[in-house]
Amino acid sequence: MSRDDISKYLIHWVKGDSYQEAFSSLRSIVFTKCLNGGTRNIKGGYKCVCFTEAPQEKFHQVIGRYKPFGVRVSKKWLYPEGGRSVIYQSDAEYELLHEDLKWRHVRYEPDKDPPIDFSWEREWRIKIEKLYLPPEEIVIILPDEEWAELLKKEHFYHEDERIYMDSIAYGDWAGYASPEPFHYAYSIIKV
Repeated sequence: MSRDDISKYLIHWVKGDSYQEAFSSLRSIVFTKCLNGGTRNIKGGYKCVCFTEAPQEKFHQVIGRYKPFGVRVSKKWLYPEGGRSVIYQSDAEYELLHEDLKWRHVRYEPDKDPPIDFSWEREWRIKIEKLYLPPEEIVIILPDEEWAELLKKEHFYHEDERIYMDSIAYGDWAGYASPEPFHYAYSIIKV
């Protein structure tokens, strides 16, 4: 079934007060090839990496706290790694969950004043300290080609720096190393 309101992909959007700050966070993700788990807004303090299954073209129409920088993975890849959709329910129902499922809880109480409803985020999580990102499994999302070119340029600068540091640490043989190519696919999103 084809639906334009839901995606077969999951996106980890990057927050930042500015595009530069969000780009800096994305650059760190690309250089380390991982997403770090966090506990922010997760009841019980479970360390998770969060995603949305909302299509990238529609997400920013609803929410403005994220910048158009992110990392996209397929559900097909994340599911066997342990990624799951969250469980939207009242805080009273949290204790009814088995301990193995509590990390998936997100408060949903539309009858409160004001209502508590984050279901439009269509959140997925994976309970993990660090989620390693094989380059062949991700697509980097950027707002335009200028940011994409800057990311590529900084990748090669980072590679030159890595080779230089290796030559200091390991001697002359490291000088024969070549920069790792920019392996990542990327997608441009207009917001």
